[in-house]
Amino acid sequence: MQSHLYQDNTSLRAVAEETVKGSLDRIRRHPFIIKANAQRLSKEQAERWIMCAGRESRSFPHILENMKARCSNEKLREILLSNLNDEYGNGDPEDAHFKHYLHLLDKLNLPREDFYQYKERAGIKLALTLAYNVSVQPIEAISIGYMLVNEEMTQITYGAVDRALRLYYPELKTSFFDLHVEVDEKHVEDLYRAVDDMDRSQNEELVLGISIGERGMAVLLDEAYGLFDYVDVIPAYEPV
Repeated sequence: MQSHLYQDNTSLRAVAEETVKGSLDRIRRHPFIIKANAQRLSKEQAERWIMCAGRESRSFPHILENMKARCSNEKLREILLSNLNDEYGNGDPEDAHFKHYLHLLDKLNLPREDFYQYKERAGIKLALTLAYNVSVQPIEAISIGYMLVNEEMTQITYGAVDRALRLYYPELKTSFFDLHVEVDEKHVEDLYRAVDDMDRSQNEELVLGISIGERGMAVLLDEAYGLFDYVDVIPAYEPV
């Protein structure tokens, strides 16, 4: 039986909204997010998320640049350009998002060198690989779906980690978390307007992009949670 998401009388926005809602609900149920909101994360888990998030923050402008370079939809190009401008600080290099991330490290007394030398495990490696592959593939509906769920997840993940960190850094004063949430809320509104202009036949590609975005976030949270601490590389087995 076909899902009602694919019935002809369902708008593409409704497809996107319901699919994203499912993704967000699953991310909220990830043990990392549950424990972060309950302030039950270890300090190591919270700080490992910081390292993974920094990898994403550093790479995200390149993801946007790749998407923009391949974009034929003028409205989507405007959205990507606006997003890029925000990432780069709207003309002020000191207000660039990655600069805010580095300042967050300083406020947490985490040496910047720890970030640059962080040993990436399977989670963040896969998350970044998925992001880069989405950014260079030619189907714009996949890119829109990926961007849509990623921007919507910011409030969940950043809000949870902000709360978790307060247990260990009660005097922390930073705009890093609120900045990302506020900016991404506007981007989500813009992306849904782009969805409104898409052809209804693109629903499967849009849903695929949302699924990829959820997958990337889930494995990043897996790494922060500690799932990949035990085996770094899958052993090679010779056939018997």
